[in-house]
This record gives sequence, C-alpha cells and structure tokens, in this order.
Amino acid sequence: MCCAGLVTVVAGTFLPWFRSGGVLRNSYETIALADHFALFGDAALAVVFRSWIAVPLATTACLALYALRLFRTAATLSAVLAIVVGTVALTLAVESGGTGGPIGLASAGPWTSTAGAITALIGAVGAAIATRGRNRSTDTPRNR
Repeated sequence: MCCAGLVTVVAGTFLPWFRSGGVLRNSYETIALADHFALFGDAALAVVFRSWIAVPLATTACLALYALRLFRTAATLSAVLAIVVGTVALTLAVESGGTGGPIGLASAGPWTSTAGAITALIGAVGAAIATRGRNRSTDTPRNR
C-alpha cells in the first residue's frame, strides 16, 4: 500500500500544477519558474522547494529499502516524504479552487500527489505497526 502511494505521489508531481494561458506546467517546472523569478521570500522555504527535485530519488530509495526488507527504515522515510510532499500538494490543491483568469494553479497534480501521500502515510504506519517487536536479524518476534 505504501509503495503504491509513493508511486502515485511521484506520478502526481509530473501532472499539471500551474497554468499560464494554454500552457500547463508540472511541479518541477513550476518550482524552477518560481526560483527563477525569486518568488521564495523565506530562505527555509526556498531550500524546501529547491529540494523538490529529489522527490523521485527519495521515493526510489524508499522502494529499495522495502525491497531489501528494511521495513522500519523504509516506513519512517516514507512517512516523512509523504508528510512533506502531502503538505505542499494539499496546500496547493486547496488554493487551486478558482478557475478564473489566464494564470493560476492547476489541480490535477496536487490532488493526485495528495491522494498518494495519504495512501503512502497509511501504508507506512501499517508497515511500522506490522514490524513492531520483530528482531531485525531473524525477522521473528522477540523472546520476552
């Protein structure tokens, strides 16, 4: 469930997030434009958005950790990724409500990434709960 959510998050980042006239831009193009025009007022916010390009790489790392059966580590990183991307996506999805005007936010990408982030977060919590109390070396319940 977490892996499907993470894949949906990344797919959503490549869908339209911004529109200007007849041009639709994905999240990476939108952030590049905002950075080019120096629209990030806060330095910390600028770092978060400049790090956005690492979302597919971080997702790949999480999927690799699941494949290597490092479930707790994968679940933790997946949860952090889902919270960060989900917060940005949900904020923009809610703000994209108005469709008037030639320039604005598109809703397809943010809503898809939000749905994926929620799914990934639920899956990560489930994976963390399912592996709680297991010994890493043998993957069996601990003797108490």
